[in-house]
Amino acid sequence: RGSMAQIKGCPVLKFQVVNDLCNKAGGEIIDGIMKVVGIKMKFSDGKITHSQYVRVNLVDYEHPFFGRVWHGVHILDSLSPLLKNTARDKIRENGGSWPEKWLKAPANIRRKLDFHSLIVTVSGVSDVSACTVHAYKRYKFHDVIIGFDFAPLVYENESIGNLEVDLRQANDVREHQRGSGEELKIIPSNEEGKDSCEICTSVRSGSFGRETSNVFTASDVIDQP
Repeated sequence: RGSMAQIKGCPVLKFQVVNDLCNKAGGEIIDGIMKVVGIKMKFSDGKITHSQYVRVNLVDYEHPFFGRVWHGVHILDSLSPLLKNTARDKIRENGGSWPEKWLKAPANIRRKLDFHSLIVTVSGVSDVSACTVHAYKRYKFHDVIIGFDFAPLVYENESIGNLEVDLRQANDVREHQRGSGEELKIIPSNEEGKDSCEICTSVRSGSFGRETSNVFTASDVIDQP
């Protein structure tokens, strides 16, 4: 979360994945792997002239025993392929961190981003069936929300004394600081089923398309310090 974003003074892109069997005994996913691919495009006269696929490195892309909630984090630093070349150069000149003035407004952060869409995949082995399970979600640039983070999902069920996940809040987000996030707007769903990415300092989430997998649901966020 925020602590991740502050390691290098850079905002982070965060993805949240929730196991649909999180509240059932034996519903864990063994050897979970999360991967993210970014798609970058160039246009001329309204037509695509060039496309490029880039690997987006995550801080923790493996989960040995995925039972409840998993956050994948990508740091938007000088090595991030999701930033413009000029932004990466400036970060290097600034000692590896973002200039303070860039972080003062969500619009400043958005202008440094350089990608058309993101593809997130999660796979692993079901502890129930011993079969490989997987999920897929594609996010477009306008799905990214800045200035928020995902709401906590895990709580203690006092009636049985166990930790459980409140799936009703899987797409809820909280603003980092009052007035620090983008204005959230209702955007019509596309054919794939809308969801959101967030940049921490800011986060937004839409209605994640649960139909993409019978095991996982997911959403993504970008965090900023």
